[in-house]
Amino acid sequence: MNICFYKRLIFFLFVLFLLTTQITYSKAETVTPTFKQSFSLNGVVHSPSDVLFNPEGTKIFISDFGQHTIDQYNLSAAFDISSIDTSSRVDIALAGICGSPQGIEFNEDGSKIYVVNNGGSMAVFTLPTPYDLSNASVDADDGISWKTYLVSTNISNNRDIEFNNDGTKMFLVAAYGDERVIEYNLSTPYLPSSATLGYDYDLADPNTTYLQSLEFDDDGTRMYLIESSTGAAARKIYVYKLSTGFDLSTATFVGSTANFFDASGSNGTPLGLGFSEDGMKLYQTTYTAGSAGALDMVYEYDLSCPYGIVICETDTVSNIGAQVDFAKNVIHHNKKGVFKRFDWLRRNEGKDNLNSQNIRLNIHNPILASLTVQLNNKFAKKDKSKNNSQTWSYWSHGDITLGRVGDTATSKPKEVKTKGIMFGADKKIDENKFIGAAIRFGKGDVDLISSGGTELDNESLTLNLYTSKPFDEKTNLDSLLAVSYLKIDQLWKGTIVGERNGKQLFAAFKFKSKEGYGNYNITPTGTIDFGITHFSTYTDFGTSTTNSVDVHGSHTFETGSVATGFTFDNFISVNGVSLTRSGSFEYVADLTPDTDSNYRNHSDNVMVTNSIEKNSIHNFKGNIGLEALFQNNITFEVNYERFQGLDENNSHHDSIFFKIGHIREEESQFALTYDPLKNNTAEVNYTKNLNGYDFSFNLADDLTNIGNSSEASIYMHRIF
Repeated sequence: MNICFYKRLIFFLFVLFLLTTQITYSKAETVTPTFKQSFSLNGVVHSPSDVLFNPEGTKIFISDFGQHTIDQYNLSAAFDISSIDTSSRVDIALAGICGSPQGIEFNEDGSKIYVVNNGGSMAVFTLPTPYDLSNASVDADDGISWKTYLVSTNISNNRDIEFNNDGTKMFLVAAYGDERVIEYNLSTPYLPSSATLGYDYDLADPNTTYLQSLEFDDDGTRMYLIESSTGAAARKIYVYKLSTGFDLSTATFVGSTANFFDASGSNGTPLGLGFSEDGMKLYQTTYTAGSAGALDMVYEYDLSCPYGIVICETDTVSNIGAQVDFAKNVIHHNKKGVFKRFDWLRRNEGKDNLNSQNIRLNIHNPILASLTVQLNNKFAKKDKSKNNSQTWSYWSHGDITLGRVGDTATSKPKEVKTKGIMFGADKKIDENKFIGAAIRFGKGDVDLISSGGTELDNESLTLNLYTSKPFDEKTNLDSLLAVSYLKIDQLWKGTIVGERNGKQLFAAFKFKSKEGYGNYNITPTGTIDFGITHFSTYTDFGTSTTNSVDVHGSHTFETGSVATGFTFDNFISVNGVSLTRSGSFEYVADLTPDTDSNYRNHSDNVMVTNSIEKNSIHNFKGNIGLEALFQNNITFEVNYERFQGLDENNSHHDSIFFKIGHIREEESQFALTYDPLKNNTAEVNYTKNLNGYDFSFNLADDLTNIGNSSEASIYMHRIF
């Protein structure tokens, strides 16, 4: 054999080694809960069989198998079991109703609590005050034995009860000898007597024994089962993936905790299983077999990610939902900027100077700064004697928005911050028609609340083409057609773990009456927009903490809204100062349909489909502003807008703007901008043209920390 053969062999072995190393490195490790603390229930609860919390974590609920009660206790610190106040006990007596309780569960708003026992009984109690067992009343017994109802093989022991997020599905656990989870469809949400059999999931693989408690994650794509025993033995938590949330026919076993409970039984026999509201804590109860004793305990564990047992995965519903919201907000901000330009043009019809500079962002990039100066100077050098219909007018607009989106039944709330800058140019074709174009660059971040550290940084670049012309004798039609490039960085606790790109095409139309009414020129309006967005495939690599790699498929979805309302404006003169008071009020119906998104986790290779729901169907948008023009050509403007969801999820966006500016005839400009929503930044900008050279001076500082957070810059350029 020649030397070339050995070189090829060595190269092949080296490549094989790299591939093998990469595969070994990529393999996910089993994620194990971290013990934090325990709390003794000895003498308080005799055999605690299940554990729940109210959403705020200020109350803990425990089913008491030995004393036949459901117990409620207050916590002085949310979700902290060391703060349980045993003297605050409130209970429901179950003797003669549903004795020896096992699993318990609430409905969506905490107005009902459900309990099942070994004998097949189920009792439902109505709570006058949500998540408060005081004054609870038992509902009428439906007479159903859940050991035999609708199942082909009788349930040996009922051990737990769960619902999906909207109460249209109910799940019961069968234990001892024939381990199964049975899924029922409920024609009336949270009404067990309306059940029909959905799916009977056999847990023979793996061969689980003595199943006790069942839990789902927040979107139903992971299922957790804890096994129990009457004697000392090593017990585990079993984890399953569901490719469709709360659909047991799509369940696949992915792993179990290795000897999570010691084989000696010295820590008690495990029974109940529960999570905190954000999924970052696990709670588990144990009991002393055969009698009350020191092993009647509740344990608290910290999780490295939401619902992180065996595997860690990103909260994909909230994550993808935030990306859909980002696409919708890009449309909203561009539409808002262009349509505000239309309103400004109509308020100033007949004026020669149609330039409107509303920039309020710090610009430290020489290219952007140069572009801004060029736009301003280009207009300044125009021959003002020319007819306005023969020249282009230039405008700029800056925006910053703070808001909150959420919650839905399956999505966590999200804090949203967005800022953008927009440059535009338009031309008056005749007395009633404008055409123009604008570019907007937007940047923002989204913080998924209670997600364990997931954030999204996003950027957008949008080209807008717009026109305004009469629709009929009484109405003007404003039209917008735009295309956007979108970029998203996904971060986990500050580390970029995924990158995604997108493209977007959208159109918007606004009908506005030509005639206003009253002293405030109240003018009816109607707006419609429609967009299509395509996001590329991307991989969420996770971190060494999460041990998770999710591959997301491409995602194409539609968005749309219809709005109706009115605008108003009023001109007054006070001591030589011209004031314009303007605003708008609109009802906005979000027509965006629910959309499905797919991803696959490398630890189990199961394709999961999540449905992304809209945050709010019904919304209100209000805007109010004041613009002042002084005799010395100094202008002052303040503007505030609120976009409020009218559904029960508290989604909203707030935008605020302050500006002081001055445009002088001798081709120099001065501007002072204060931004209270961005670290109280104040900026002074002065531009002067001297013999064809443009000089620009810029100074920015934090008013709360003057001198310690300042930036200054000087630019000089000339256009040849």
